[in-house]
Amino acid sequence: MDTPQPPSGRRFDGPARRVRRQPEITPVVAPTQQTPPEGDPWADGLALPAREPVAPVMPAIQPETTPKQGSGKVKRPHRRRRWITAIVSLIVVGVVAWFGIHAWLALRSIIQKHTGTNALNGELDLSSLKGEGSGRVNILVMGIGGEGHDGPNLSDTMMVWSIDPKTYDVAAISVPRDLYVKIPGYGYGKINAANSDGGPALAEKVVSNVLGVTINYYVVADFSGFKQAVDAVGGVDINVATALYDTTYPCDVGNGICPYHQPAGLIHMNGATALKYSRCRHDAPVGNCGNDYGRAARQQQVIEAVKAKALSAGTLTNPAKLTALIDTVGGHVKTDLQLSDIKKLALLSTKIDSSKITNKVLDDAPDNYLVGGTDIIPAAGYIYVPKAGTFNYSDIHDFVKNIFVDHYITNENAIVEVDNGSGVTGIAGTVVTSLKAAHYNVLPAANADATYQTTVIYDYTNGKKPYTIKYLEDRFGVTAKKMTASPTPTATSTVAQATTAQTPEIRIILGRDFATSSQANTSN
Repeated sequence: MDTPQPPSGRRFDGPARRVRRQPEITPVVAPTQQTPPEGDPWADGLALPAREPVAPVMPAIQPETTPKQGSGKVKRPHRRRRWITAIVSLIVVGVVAWFGIHAWLALRSIIQKHTGTNALNGELDLSSLKGEGSGRVNILVMGIGGEGHDGPNLSDTMMVWSIDPKTYDVAAISVPRDLYVKIPGYGYGKINAANSDGGPALAEKVVSNVLGVTINYYVVADFSGFKQAVDAVGGVDINVATALYDTTYPCDVGNGICPYHQPAGLIHMNGATALKYSRCRHDAPVGNCGNDYGRAARQQQVIEAVKAKALSAGTLTNPAKLTALIDTVGGHVKTDLQLSDIKKLALLSTKIDSSKITNKVLDDAPDNYLVGGTDIIPAAGYIYVPKAGTFNYSDIHDFVKNIFVDHYITNENAIVEVDNGSGVTGIAGTVVTSLKAAHYNVLPAANADATYQTTVIYDYTNGKKPYTIKYLEDRFGVTAKKMTASPTPTATSTVAQATTAQTPEIRIILGRDFATSSQANTSN
């Protein structure tokens, strides 16, 4: 038998290939015309041309791609695919690295040292609690004019956002910038001067004193950053309920007046428009922006819209928007939230129902807690002070604790009784009202069996209500006495309590010391 020869044009002078040896195949004569078998890549309805009989070639493993006619090299597509994969991977790594460096530089410029309690860590140790509301994350957000504005560090906007990391309850309360307060180390003045005088730490201290809750973190943003953040996310859609105008609205640059007018309706706002909408504050006869109350409500509305847009897929998956947002944050925002805290807040935000967020404003409305005017403090200008008395924030504390619900108190739900042993009529009823506002499970006020010189707390829970005991100890400034004997159902009760059959788990007896300190606080 003659040695089989390759077909015309086929060369075997290229690289040697390993082939699997097959048994010889008896030559067959090809028909003059044949139809390609089913599955053949050439089976497109055309018959193969007739050709002379040829001897079969020894079967061999064929390359994945037919080699180029006349070439001695076999192309290997798998190598090409590896190169393409490598190049794509390098591009992805480069983009990720670029964003990572961008974010790192931004975070390095905005994150400041944090020294307060970290309520984001989950269950808090009792020693870290500093009174009712400590179970929540309270963040002071301030808006300042920034470079190029008069009083660049005066806080034009002050609000506290409070988040319960266990229940995902969120509430926000705005504080008017003209509230007249004590600023430690600087005397007296409007609360917006605290940040200018002593930075965010001093502002936190002053706001905490006014609201009666611990401030855990701060965020400070200037006007330019606010505008750029809105623009970076592509603007926000705001429902303007009523057309607004302010004929004395200040110009962005200089000290001039640039009258502002905003039609009603669903408005898509860019950064400049959103800032004007948020800052408009004058009321009749020069405008209808609702003073600090209206402005604070609109600020909360815009901030919520920006937050929703920033966390939307349209921003997080858009490199251009994400880059612009990172650049904006890096240049115009300062905070003591650490990177781990920011990650936890981002996770919490996905579990928060925005429709259930509570928004409140401190103002001089008839049902609110402030009074305003130009003749309250000589030479102080237009200011706000508490209705309960200048520097008396007791009613405001109750109001804030009512909306900043502390889950440690509600979860333990300890039965608390307050007895009046001070000799001052009505003082126990006032304490009961305050405790109820903070969501304690408190019985009606009762009279003690005698007059007490000092306030006493009796703990009958055998250590089962530790958070409630800690909060009450902080509130009244005394250490609870652990009792082994069961409590009597009531002390000498008022008529209101005569029908109550509940036995207290914690009994507070108010002494003369509490009455004296309460009167001193009221007179300040």
